[in-house]
Amino acid sequence: MTPSLVHRIRGGDVAAFEQLFRELHAPLCEVVDSYIRSQTAAEEIVQDLFLLVWVKREQLRERSIRGYLFASARNRALHYLRHQSVVRRWSSQVDTRPEVSGLGQAAPRADEVTESHERRRAVRQAIDRLPVRSRLAFLLRWEHKMSNADVATAMGISIKGVEKLVNKKIKSHHTIYPSPKNHGIF
Repeated sequence: MTPSLVHRIRGGDVAAFEQLFRELHAPLCEVVDSYIRSQTAAEEIVQDLFLLVWVKREQLRERSIRGYLFASARNRALHYLRHQSVVRRWSSQVDTRPEVSGLGQAAPRADEVTESHERRRAVRQAIDRLPVRSRLAFLLRWEHKMSNADVATAMGISIKGVEKLVNKKIKSHHTIYPSPKNHGIF
């Protein structure tokens, strides 16, 4: 992209914006689709991205709009994946709940509820203290139940990178905060 194209878009030149759209729409859709595996959703994400560019056109910088668009498209795809993971998790929980709440189940004891609440709070605090990338890897892996391969794809890193981010943090906090597998925290 030439700086003059960005300058023209900042000035409200619709033809310049259409040129940018024609040049980058298909490649951006391909990038997003490679992450989320849905052409329809990818097109919507890219449409929203271009809408944002037009709405905030006066804030565009002369530097690489192309780099900005591809990075934004990737980030939006990752956000979409995280959102879909949460939706799947919650919908599976709703589908498995009995029609009548508590039917055929003993009510949990008050001390069990308190202990569970305190354990979840302690784990949440420990997670919140992690560095950003480690926290994201940990949350995607354990809370959203994504595989290391899916986390690697979502974060744009290798599977080994995910393992290092997650396992190192588990080991450093294991003595204070027990493993989620052993205690049903997540």
